[in-house]
Amino acid sequence: MTSLYKAEKPVFERVGFGKKAREIHRALARDTELDGVDLRVFLYLTSCLDFENYLQAPHVEIAEALGRRKEHITRSMAKLKAKGIVIAGPKVGRSAVWRLNPNYGK
Repeated sequence: MTSLYKAEKPVFERVGFGKKAREIHRALARDTELDGVDLRVFLYLTSCLDFENYLQAPHVEIAEALGRRKEHITRSMAKLKAKGIVIAGPKVGRSAVWRLNPNYGK
């Protein structure tokens, strides 16, 4: 029988995302300048990006996945970049590349 109260590490720690993720999520939750769309974009980005590699995250793709307009995603990405939550890398063709900022929330 498995207990719900079993002393098991949180899912983020089991996948090596642990303390960093908690710090970032806590800082985001307290940031009154971010709205629901910004937070949804961030959550989507965490499923695509990591702290070390720059990866493409096309605004059109994010907009389709979240059921929002591209303009909303562009605005949210600009906010996340300005706050240092995501870091833009060199463009690949016409597409920007991004990674999560491991120092955000400290």
